[in-house]
Amino acid sequence: MPVTVAFDAPVVKIANSAIGDPFSRFASGDLGVTGKNGIGDGCCQGLGDSREGAPGVSGGAKITPPELIYKVEPEFSEEARKAKYQGVVVLVIDVDATGRVRNPRILQRLGLGLDERAIEAVSRWRFRPGLRNGKPVDTQAVVQVTFQLL
Repeated sequence: MPVTVAFDAPVVKIANSAIGDPFSRFASGDLGVTGKNGIGDGCCQGLGDSREGAPGVSGGAKITPPELIYKVEPEFSEEARKAKYQGVVVLVIDVDATGRVRNPRILQRLGLGLDERAIEAVSRWRFRPGLRNGKPVDTQAVVQVTFQLL
């Protein structure tokens, strides 16, 4: 027979106004304005605007994403065409400060030679590079290459 233990759980009272409040007065670990975990002005690695730190963590210098300006459509592999196989290949690419694609890596494979065809096509794409403080910088992007038979 299972043993059941009954007890009164203490009621924890938390002011709803302090939960997730970016203007909370609490210092750290509470998602308030200040401290490492802040979500307001994010002075110390918190989320929000800041004068320093990595983008998306404490704001930092804003980096604009690269913008596609020239696209080469991929060709179907003969195996995929014969099998009437279609789908999406997802790649991570580095876009250098000149807008050229470097180091394409596959995140989601499709097979039947289409992964290689996606890399061949994307390697010839050109981008307007990402900018930090108005100057071109190396960035990364995730791209999807769709193979669809008409």
